[in-house]
Order: sequence, then structure tokens, then C-alpha cells
Amino acid sequence: MQILSHISSQRPARLSGGASARRGWAALLAALLLAGPAAAQTDPDMIADPLEMDEAGIYCPADHVSKEPAPNTESGYILLTEGNPELALTSRVVPAYIGISFGIRIRLAPGTEPGPYLFTVRHPPIGPRQVTVESWDPALSANWGVRSFNFEFDREMVPGTWTFEVSRGEDTLLRQSFEVVPAMQAPAAIDICFGNSFVS
Repeated sequence: MQILSHISSQRPARLSGGASARRGWAALLAALLLAGPAAAQTDPDMIADPLEMDEAGIYCPADHVSKEPAPNTESGYILLTEGNPELALTSRVVPAYIGISFGIRIRLAPGTEPGPYLFTVRHPPIGPRQVTVESWDPALSANWGVRSFNFEFDREMVPGTWTFEVSRGEDTLLRQSFEVVPAMQAPAAIDICFGNSFVS
């Protein structure tokens, strides 16, 4: 699996009520999907202090500029990209389509100590080892940042439930789920990101 992380992104601080832009980290996670049933979602979506979420949904693709090790992921590394991804569509239903990303824009409440935190993604079995859980350091701070999966390869195109979690020690601070579906069932984001390129 390849994980993409945005760096040096800026975003208006909407939750604080201020008009200034803040610099932040953003992460894009690219998933490799193989056929297999999705795990049943048993826990509801939630968020708790000191984590804050600005948005959740679908993002258009971004180019990577470097990579760094992430041993508890399917691929063993994350890819870093520079930029500020804009939310393309507020939806938890995600088309399985090359270049589409889905995720969340989050931060720590200002004044919160920076770590350690763990970002975990639970998903249908992927890769030759049929990995279903991956985790890495999300590098959280008081700056807004996006963490998301980005479909890069045909082998990723398997529907199912994908759940993002952020934890500190034994405490889960965030849980956000998405449902990946065949592309023809959710074409709107494809049209937004790629024009009228969707072919049914």
C-alpha cells in the first residue's frame, strides 16, 4: 500500500471562528484493494477532545514529492505531497476509481500536546498478505491537515467499509467510516475531479 501525505498546506481556520489561514500537515493514504468482503462496521462514527474535524468526504488527486518509511502499512512507506487539497464532495459513499481519494481534515485543539497519536485504517483485505489493519504516526498538530486514501491501481477497486481511527494510548479519539462502491454507483466525484470522463 502507498500512503500519501500532504505537507505545507494552508486552510482557513473555520472551527476557531478566525479568518486567518493556518499551515498544516495533510496525509493522503493510497490503498491497494483485493476482492473480499468488508468487515462489519460495529462501532459508530465519533470524535472526542482534543481532536477536531473540519470535514469528511472525497478529494481529487495530488502529486507526490517524496516518501518515508511506514512499517505498519501494507507497502511499508508513505508518499509525501505538497499542497492544500480542497474537498471535492461531502460524501461518505466513495466510487472505486483511479485517482479518487477519501478522507478527513483534522487537527488537535490549540494548546494540546502534540503526541504520541496513532492513525489506523481498517479495510477489506488488501495485497498478497490480505492486510486489513494499517497504522502510522499521523503527525498531528494544531494545524489543519487531510488524511485520506487515494486509489492508484486497478487492484484497489474492491467495495467495502473503510474506517479511519485516531487514538492515543487506549483511547479512541476519532472514528470515521466510508463505504467504497463500484464507480457506476457514485459517479459525481469522478465528474468533479476528472470532468465528464466517467464512462458507465
